Amino acid sequence: MNKILSIVLAGGEGERLLPLTQRRAKPVVPFGGVYRIIDFVLSNIINSGIHDIGLLIQYQPDSMLKHLSFAWTIDRAIACLDILFPKRASEHYKSPADAVYKRIDYILEKNPMYVVIVPGDYVSLIDFREIIKFHESRNADLTVAGTLVDPDKTDRFGMMTVNSDHEVIHYVEKPTERIKSRFASMGIYVFTLDVLVRRLVEEERECGPNGISFTYGMLPRMIGRDRVVAFPFEGYWRDVGTIDSYFEANLELIKIMPELNLYDTRNPLRSRLRFEPPAKICEFGSVKNSIVTQASLIDGRVERSIIFPHVRIDKGAEVYDSLIMPNNHIGEGTVIRRAILDTVSRQQHIDGRPNIGNNCVIGGYGDARANIEYPHRLNSSITVIGMESEIPADTVVGRNCIIHPDVRASDYNGRRVIDDGENIHPQIHTII
Repeated sequence: MNKILSIVLAGGEGERLLPLTQRRAKPVVPFGGVYRIIDFVLSNIINSGIHDIGLLIQYQPDSMLKHLSFAWTIDRAIACLDILFPKRASEHYKSPADAVYKRIDYILEKNPMYVVIVPGDYVSLIDFREIIKFHESRNADLTVAGTLVDPDKTDRFGMMTVNSDHEVIHYVEKPTERIKSRFASMGIYVFTLDVLVRRLVEEERECGPNGISFTYGMLPRMIGRDRVVAFPFEGYWRDVGTIDSYFEANLELIKIMPELNLYDTRNPLRSRLRFEPPAKICEFGSVKNSIVTQASLIDGRVERSIIFPHVRIDKGAEVYDSLIMPNNHIGEGTVIRRAILDTVSRQQHIDGRPNIGNNCVIGGYGDARANIEYPHRLNSSITVIGMESEIPADTVVGRNCIIHPDVRASDYNGRRVIDDGENIHPQIHTII
């Protein structure tokens, strides 16, 4: 695998995951208790024996660099992980293809036989050696990994039609009308080096300052000119680009035998090494069918949920079907259903005061009014509490609600009921 270079596209904004991506890049959104999305991508690459990795980052780069410094300072004998910014201060990446084109100097310096281009924002379990062998056996110029998707989700993907020899004969990006094909591109490409360089240069000349695109320009134009084939992937792969898909993919992990087995030592998942005390289930604590991670203190009831590190759940509190991210402190008597509570800093709770106050009710089940601001993104009774936010005691927050990041108790203006679909934004606080 020394002739392989992997380029990871990790600069995405993840707009559909707002507010989870308001202050971090999509690839570093927490997932599965102790991981970030990017950890699955990089672990797959290393487990596949690929040594050289170039990581293209742009949006909220500090969030990515912070995680990489904690989790991915690995021996370069195991893997060489290079972080690739735009070369000039005035430049930015306009698209994945533009990002690869702007760092074509790095690719040529590495001089691989094949370049594997991988999105940094999917959760998957993939052996890239199988796709590379397929590429070689078909004598392909470009191999696109594809998988079957539900007919009602085809408008979220690039959809392909292939013949009996796995050749791609038609491609359309995010079709607006219902199509027959259910075979979707996973955004994973294996290029033969000279073809990649030649087509990128041609696309840049064709598109000029408008920016080049793999999916809207380069890939469709390669069909019929180059040998473009599709690899039929049948393993675990989840698009976690929406609140619904992200939430569901997390809660799949609590099944007895999930498709993604976090405990499979044959495919180790690397992430931040935490030197933390173990989780503790206290006198009044009860945990059922859940994942509870390091340094958590559970003195309430937890069912069908994932509890991230340093979470505290006080006596009488109840958490169902929810994701509670690091450092949240849930007060006594509070009930949380079908909700995502984003990360808060440990410094917020030095005094032991919960950021989710006593006797609150957050979220619920069943049909409810869609979110007023984002009706197409939040309409399945999931409530999201943003990063560094708090909820005053005795507050009811309905379904499909968003409490945006950095909301303080004073921002509620005395309200104790936030109806289904409503949002709370932080006010501008004067610093004296």
